[in-house]
Amino acid sequence: MPAIMCRSGRWRTAGAAALRGVSPLAVLVAALFMAQPSSAQKLYSYEPLMMDPYSTIYVNDGSCSAGKVLKVQGVPRNQRRKKSCVPMSDLQGAPRSGTAR
Repeated sequence: MPAIMCRSGRWRTAGAAALRGVSPLAVLVAALFMAQPSSAQKLYSYEPLMMDPYSTIYVNDGSCSAGKVLKVQGVPRNQRRKKSCVPMSDLQGAPRSGTAR
């Protein structure tokens, strides 16, 4: 980043000069919009071929009725995955897609 000299004779970076007129509230709001909640579940559009044992994912592929998604739980080798339809409200903060494939 290029450095610029201020009126006081000090060297500052161009980024600091650009943020000089921005209020702290605007910076906080921008940071909140960019932050992703860490406890949110990802909503997949298809069921992955490989899964970790005992992990849980949510799939919105249209196989469940309206307002529900498929909950898939990984299992150890040579066993079937546990699948069940659960309401969308069971997902804690997951993004809700309006289209299903």
